[in-house]
Formats: sequence, C-alpha cells, structure tokens
Amino acid sequence: MKVIINESQFRLLMESISFEDVYKETYPIMFRQVCMKYAKGDEDLAKEYCQLGYIRVNENLHKFSGSGSIGGWVRRVINNTIINELRKTTLDTSSDVDFERLDIEDTTYDINPDFFEGKLTASQIRRAVSELPEGYSKIITLYYFEDLSHDEIADLLNINPGTSRSQLFKGKKLLKNILYKYLTT
Repeated sequence: MKVIINESQFRLLMESISFEDVYKETYPIMFRQVCMKYAKGDEDLAKEYCQLGYIRVNENLHKFSGSGSIGGWVRRVINNTIINELRKTTLDTSSDVDFERLDIEDTTYDINPDFFEGKLTASQIRRAVSELPEGYSKIITLYYFEDLSHDEIADLLNINPGTSRSQLFKGKKLLKNILYKYLTT
C-alpha cells in the first residue's frame, strides 16, 4: 500500500507537532468558517467556541495520526466540541411539538437555481435563519449545513427523530415566509 502525503503533512510527521504552530496555521480559518457559523455572527460567542475547541485540540494533539491534513483534523475536533456544547443546552420543543409527526419524510431537496429568482443574498438567508426560533434554527443548521440525518440530530440533541422532522418542516415553512419578506422590502 502506497501512502501519498503533501509537504505540510510530511513536515508534521518529521517534526514534533507544536500546538502553537497548529494554532497559528488554523485559527483564522476555524474562527471564520466554523466558530462564526455556529455563533451566528456573534464574535464573543465565536471566540468562546474557538477557545473551547482549541483547548480540546491541545489536549488531543498527540492523537493526530498524520493521515489527512492537520486543518481537517482540527476542524473536526472543533466541530465536535461546539456540537457537544450545543448538546448541553437543551432544545425546548414542548411548546412547539406535542406529538411525533410520522407523515414528514426525511427527504433531501434539490437546490433550484431559480429559488426566489436569485434575488436573495447569502447574508439575507443567514439573517433569515438567525431570525428563526432557536429550535428551528438548530435543526435547519444541523440538517442542511452539517448534513446530519434526523436520527443523528435526535441523538445529538436528545430528542425524538420525529421531533427533528417536525421542527424542520415547521422551520422551513417559517423560513420561507421570512425570505418572502426580504423580497418585498
């Protein structure tokens, strides 16, 4: 079996991995692409997420096997740390859902290039998702942006998969109404 590695992976394997080097190399990207996404634009919360994530990276740096990129490994550790933090905040669905909706299927939707005729910007869509109630926003983010199934979301948030389906269904309906408002303003 032949293993091909890039230059930065070779350097990491040949030298001892320094947390400071890993931090300097990965922090800007992790802050913008991972922590700010979960924090929905709140810089203080994003910094807290980064701090928690990099503490976990430092604790587990010795476990990095060298296969794959260090950036990908750091991203995975920080993602898991943030998701575990979100897991601690319980999802209050008691006021939204009193039963399991079995009629809502776990289907994926094709992205339609004519969706709202291309009149919405990415920032408007992010803003619309952030305007949703917390439960809907979490489910939509985990389902569409993290590509988690309803079973995985249910395990992550300690809820029923049917609740996840129902929250996604209701959240999409509300999101559509919010997005229509952006088109009329």
